[in-house]
Amino acid sequence: MSLKNTLLKLILIFSTVISTFSAKAELEITIPVQWLYPTGLSTSTVNVDTVWPKNNSNSFVIGDVLNTNSSITSIRSGGKGQQTSVFTRGTNSNHTLFLINGSPITDHSTTNGLFDAGIDPVEYSIGIDVYKGSQSTFFGSGAIGGAVNINTAPTVTDEATLTHGSNNTKGINVNKGWWNNSSSYSIKATQDESDGYSVVKGGDKDGYFYQTLNFDSEHFVNNGMLKSTIVYRNSETELDGSGVDDADYTSDAKFYFYQMRYEGNNWNWVADYGVHDRQYVNGAEIDDYNSDNKHTVVSYTDAVGSVDYTIGTDLQFYSAQFENRGSYNSSVDKKAENYATFINADWEYNKFVINGGVRRDWNTLHDPVSTYRLGSSYKLNDIMTLVAGTSTGYKAPTLYEMYGADNFGYTGNPDLKEEKAVTYEIGIKTYTQDKWYTFESKSMFFTTEITDQINYSNSTYTNDTDGKTKINGWDFSSRTQVDNSSLKIGLMYVSAQDSTNTQMTRRPWWQANIGLDHQINDKLNIWYDWQYYGKHRDIHPTTYTTVDREYQHFTNVGADYLVDDNLLIKASIENVTNLDFERPYGYKQPERTFSISLKYLF
Repeated sequence: MSLKNTLLKLILIFSTVISTFSAKAELEITIPVQWLYPTGLSTSTVNVDTVWPKNNSNSFVIGDVLNTNSSITSIRSGGKGQQTSVFTRGTNSNHTLFLINGSPITDHSTTNGLFDAGIDPVEYSIGIDVYKGSQSTFFGSGAIGGAVNINTAPTVTDEATLTHGSNNTKGINVNKGWWNNSSSYSIKATQDESDGYSVVKGGDKDGYFYQTLNFDSEHFVNNGMLKSTIVYRNSETELDGSGVDDADYTSDAKFYFYQMRYEGNNWNWVADYGVHDRQYVNGAEIDDYNSDNKHTVVSYTDAVGSVDYTIGTDLQFYSAQFENRGSYNSSVDKKAENYATFINADWEYNKFVINGGVRRDWNTLHDPVSTYRLGSSYKLNDIMTLVAGTSTGYKAPTLYEMYGADNFGYTGNPDLKEEKAVTYEIGIKTYTQDKWYTFESKSMFFTTEITDQINYSNSTYTNDTDGKTKINGWDFSSRTQVDNSSLKIGLMYVSAQDSTNTQMTRRPWWQANIGLDHQINDKLNIWYDWQYYGKHRDIHPTTYTTVDREYQHFTNVGADYLVDDNLLIKASIENVTNLDFERPYGYKQPERTFSISLKYLF
């Protein structure tokens, strides 16, 4: 019997048992996306992890931050500042949807919808939620493998940080907040730059320059709270090709995001506007990519008997324009609209929880799409909870895939269908605590099937209608706290087979990360971090053939020293063993590097 069939039967049996029980959920927690689901129980059967811009490390680019979660494979094409692809649970690099406070920040001018996680510093974030599995019922198009939600809020501390490190890396970060009885505001500003190093041995250095500015506010109003968020990011980087040094290839990528949201007892709404503005210069060739996204949601939360529910509508108006000028000419200029309605509901009785939702999307450029999710949990005892669920997702074809063109014969395919996916998972969550230690863990078996996957061939894009992409795996995470020491373990096994039953590239069979923190005394904390990237298949940088690659692993260490109540010194060494490796194949990764920072609280 296949893993999918086994999981599906268990889910249906489990849900049938639970459906005989009913009671209103009383759990009161802060909900990260309040306009989307009614209670904190809504994510109790969804596999969600939270990661933070790592306090111990001096790298805050989102791709590096996500690497601390074993369900994420984050692959950077060289050093900091280079393009970074994110693979969630073995799905494609364009199958993870990125959001800020629940609103999508998709760059619609990319050819295949990939989000570049290598150019977005996220020091301003209070926490990043990783939703695993197909999550389009929550978030819409793009969430086939999962979703990454960047949460923001006004700062609770006033601080300034200065950083210096290898390759002439220099950084400054300043957070300043203001508070009164009914409101809070903050500004967070960051600048980070480095000479970098050459991706190609013996080539010129490839540096970067980042600037981010974030404003957040919260205001108590009658029966609710009014919140606003502004994010500005400018990333300038020097680039190289795969295995080829390029001394005059640069990029300048800007991002603007404005959001207003109201969170009330019943009514909630959000309105936001995002702009991506990218330019690439390679000698005399100049390529411009621009896109914008207008997004609004209105929802209503209430209860019918013992069932809590949220019902709402989600609207998006987006466009993309880009033009490549030089020996390669390519362009697209198109707009689209998407309208959606959704409902999510929670139901609890004693040890049982069941929740689910449905969503229907209508787009002006392709057929309507329906998605659903169903999850159940049962508290086996005071320590263990059994969780099972199924969810669906889809990814709409990009504007370029449907309407783009170039001077080498490529033409878009306006008849492309959406990629669709269904995920099944079952597992155990544990939590136990006494006066000596705390232990929590999550062990989940999962399978995802993708149909109508979009592939490039014969100078256009087509849907793969001959079979399914099948991804089976297991991920495990745990945290153990004993006195002043904390141990975190993350493991993932994944078999990602395309429709020809061939393991897809850049998906290691096994990957792991282990982190250990030890508070030596009131002043000094030391930490250790080990990352393992297992055997995998990759693409040769010059022949473009598929090759087998061996495992890679490296170690980072660091320490934090509290000088006094206002001054903290942090130091780290990454790639302690000075491992010389390429990932992906043809892109050299950094050798041993160091960083030291001074944080002053004022």
